[in-house]
Amino acid sequence: MITETGRVLEVADGWAWVACRRQVECARCAEGRGCGGGVLGKLLGDRLHKVRAATGSVAVAPGDQVLIGLGEDAVLRAAAAVYLVPLLLALAGGVAAVTLAGGGDLAALIGAVAGLALGLGWARGYSRRHAADAALQPVILRLTDGAGCAGARL
Repeated sequence: MITETGRVLEVADGWAWVACRRQVECARCAEGRGCGGGVLGKLLGDRLHKVRAATGSVAVAPGDQVLIGLGEDAVLRAAAAVYLVPLLLALAGGVAAVTLAGGGDLAALIGAVAGLALGLGWARGYSRRHAADAALQPVILRLTDGAGCAGARL
């Protein structure tokens, strides 16, 4: 389970909006001796982002500091839907177009673009179909004491 701390901003109908810290730097950059990725964090300025999380059995109110979690399988499924399916359809579209058209780079390009568009459309539909699926959404696991909580900057 991937976890993150945050502060509850709003609660409605079994869902809560939680402010969490944006992770834009590696551990070495956070210590001041890293790869330079911390510069990106300084450029972005506001390091908070809002996450919609299911409240589950935890009673929360705005201002509460919470631990939210998301299962690794949900991340893998989302990554496959957003990245893998469009990529595979782009490749299949290119191969199919070359096969049907008898070869040529232009046919491969047109087929790949068509396959990519089809894959992105499928990914969008997948996202809409599963937007309310609690198994694929972050869930509030418990209230916390606020150590390292993003809400301290609100």
